[in-house]
Amino acid sequence: MATVSAEEYHSVFSEFQCLKEKFHALEQENQRLLGDLQQISLEKQQTQQQHGELALRVQQLEATIVAMQQQGSGTQGIHKEPKIGLPTKFDGTRSQFRGFLNQVRLVIQMHPSRYPTDASRVGLVGTLLSGSALSWFAPLLEKESPLLNNFEEFLGEFKACFGDTDSIRTAINKIRRLRQGDRPASAYAADFRLLAADIPWDDQALMEQFRYGLRNDVKDLLLTFPEEPKSLTEAISRAVRCDNRLFERRSERQLQMPRARSEPTYASVVARPFPRESYNAPPANTPTPMEIDTTRRRGPLSEEEKQRRRTNRLCLYCGGPGHIAINCPHRPRRQVNQIVASSNCTKSEPISVGISDSPNSTNIPDLANKFDVLSQLEEELND
Repeated sequence: MATVSAEEYHSVFSEFQCLKEKFHALEQENQRLLGDLQQISLEKQQTQQQHGELALRVQQLEATIVAMQQQGSGTQGIHKEPKIGLPTKFDGTRSQFRGFLNQVRLVIQMHPSRYPTDASRVGLVGTLLSGSALSWFAPLLEKESPLLNNFEEFLGEFKACFGDTDSIRTAINKIRRLRQGDRPASAYAADFRLLAADIPWDDQALMEQFRYGLRNDVKDLLLTFPEEPKSLTEAISRAVRCDNRLFERRSERQLQMPRARSEPTYASVVARPFPRESYNAPPANTPTPMEIDTTRRRGPLSEEEKQRRRTNRLCLYCGGPGHIAINCPHRPRRQVNQIVASSNCTKSEPISVGISDSPNSTNIPDLANKFDVLSQLEEELND
């Protein structure tokens, strides 16, 4: 048997110890990996279980949505966008720019799913342009300008071309010239608020300018308030209330004034001339008024002649139109005075044959009696 040296023995023993340590390390690593594998298997089972539960829930929700759609449930209206008409096309008129732009923003706000991107919003504006505005937009579209994909920058260029670049100064000039005039204070206040929205003034300055533009009678009535208004809203509310009170008072006076003058007097009714178009010419054998000899007393009229003159609204004395016998210019005044004196008329009830606005004139309630007396006088004058 060969003899092994001590050096060879130590070398082999050292290699054996090294391999033994590596074996133990690999065994420990194997045990760790087995433990990890078991943990992964457990997590896999839990994940599969959760996946199954979620898939079941999704199926249930899908079935619920289908059932609600079939039944016409109101949930459809939750995602349904309202119908809003598109604004009128903008032709480049500067005064219409602001209203057009606000309407476009409203359409985009109410239809977010229809115009979700900047490009779609710019396209909406482009379809609503005409005239000079469309001529400005066409080159951007033909050259595929970057502005077509940036809505806010596009609006900036759009406003620089067609909007009011000095809107503050324009609004200040307009509000300083604004007056109430003959319109209601509410209409004046509406125009004032529209201009004030573009002016960086505080409430105190706006209240002073608002009061300055009011009508004088409204200003006078505002002085009756013991305290100054604290805001523009309060100042406008006070002015509108005062203006309404003044309007009501003017309406009351207008209703009272015509009523006092609309009551006709007896004198105005009697002295009212007959319409000339109702006059029919007398027969050829009837003398004209100028042919009557006022110095001689004529005989009484026949009943037929009286009726004819009454029908044609002619004077029963001379046969002329436009007056009655008691006012006949061809009748001697002394005869009229004698007949009136012998009648039943008293001084308390005078018969006025001229137009009079005196408050002592006889009014409508006594009109029938006066006409009876007048008819009797005419009969006596013609007998």
